[in-house]
Amino acid sequence: MITSKKISVTYLMIITLLSLGIFAACDSSSSTVAPDPETGEISFDYAFNEGQLLGDVNTAYRGDHPRNLSAELTIEERADGNANVIITLRNTVDGVTYPVHAHDAADPATTPNGTPYNETPNGDIFAGGISGNGGTVMQTNETDIDYMELVNQYEGFLVVHDPLQDLSTTDLTTYLILGVFGDDLAPGDLSLRSAEFMYAFNEGQLLGDPDTAYDGDGAGDHPRNLSAILLIEERPNGMANVTITLENTLDGFNYPVHAHDFADPAETPNGTPYNETPNGDVFAGAISGNGGSASLSNETEISWVELTEEYGAFLVVHDPTQDISTTDLTTYLVLGIFAEDLEEGEANLRSATFNYDFNEGQLLDDPSLAYEGDHPRNLSATLTLNEQIDGTTEVIVMLNNTVAGETYPVHSHDAADPSTTPNGTPYNETPNGDVFAGGVMADGMSGTGDNISPLSFNELTRNYEGFFVVHDPLQELSTTDLTTYVILGLTAR
Repeated sequence: MITSKKISVTYLMIITLLSLGIFAACDSSSSTVAPDPETGEISFDYAFNEGQLLGDVNTAYRGDHPRNLSAELTIEERADGNANVIITLRNTVDGVTYPVHAHDAADPATTPNGTPYNETPNGDIFAGGISGNGGTVMQTNETDIDYMELVNQYEGFLVVHDPLQDLSTTDLTTYLILGVFGDDLAPGDLSLRSAEFMYAFNEGQLLGDPDTAYDGDGAGDHPRNLSAILLIEERPNGMANVTITLENTLDGFNYPVHAHDFADPAETPNGTPYNETPNGDVFAGAISGNGGSASLSNETEISWVELTEEYGAFLVVHDPTQDISTTDLTTYLVLGIFAEDLEEGEANLRSATFNYDFNEGQLLDDPSLAYEGDHPRNLSATLTLNEQIDGTTEVIVMLNNTVAGETYPVHSHDAADPSTTPNGTPYNETPNGDVFAGGVMADGMSGTGDNISPLSFNELTRNYEGFFVVHDPLQELSTTDLTTYVILGLTAR
């Protein structure tokens, strides 16, 4: 029935659209619009569909069309008293045709899909395709409807469908414009989408193969607590920004971070299931580590939908502590699928144990440097190194066959040039507490001491040069008289 210019509240308080969910209420009051008596013309402006008509973000547009499109409806009186309906679209996409329709209001109980409008558009008022040109376009329909009747009595919706996807008359998320015919539609809050994906360290979990895990035994030496966050944010033009954030970075290192497109291994030079050349249109950049959290963004010309739902690729964070490789997965700190979370894998932490017998002068092959004192000569020691997730190393010293109640000074002394040390020792007499310098309490059987060293497992086992010394607790401590050392060995060797 034609009773009021605006859609009655009853229609909009209802119902469910099959593909969408609740069609929320639009609060609107009835009124009569007074057209300009001199011109016989009235216009209405329609902002982009952000769900504002129904106050429901679930009815906002979801697609790849730029969100700056707007519409104007002009109802113009002709000399015969009937109306012209003029639709103007602004910020159109060139080369596509926009379906623009007036849909009569209807009782949802009578429509096939419970819509509060007839899904078949009312061509007597407006139903046509408007060709976009990259800017502003206009189309007119000369109706046989009385001007005043159309302005004040017609109940319906004005819809601009998305030309970039299949036309639907039930899925409101495909509507670029969704308004009440003959009512302004004010701009709504941007309903831009974002999605965040979390990536744990590469422990081989992506492929379920420990052989693809980051290999600390290789040339690299990065802590295993690095992680990555991928954020994909929609821009108003439908395109997306890609931001990568790395957590627990090393200060002063540049991390190569790449999206590598999926590929057929039969067609790639090295049989990789991805293109070795990264896709810079998505993300290919270097993130500068700062000792904590570091980020880099790329403003893509790829739609949010494509990146989150269609794009197939790997997300890779390369190790900055070694030469970059696009084929050796054991050099990848992060290896995941683009826009998919990568759960934590079991940490591939290393451990090594070194055994030390009593000092009989064997280290330097000089019997004159063997222990001389009253301590039993069956004492022995073990040094255990346990790699930690943050790149530090737990250092554990265990002494066996100790003297009960004694505290054994245990030290690591950095190797040094004897010509530069005060007493010509081949080590610095001041122990290195970053490796181990402490007292081990003894119970007559054994004693244990530990320390968390800031040095990495690789540094201690490959690079660090030092002496491992257990001093005799039964006499005064000396850092120059090797005959007072019950244990004399090389640290972590």
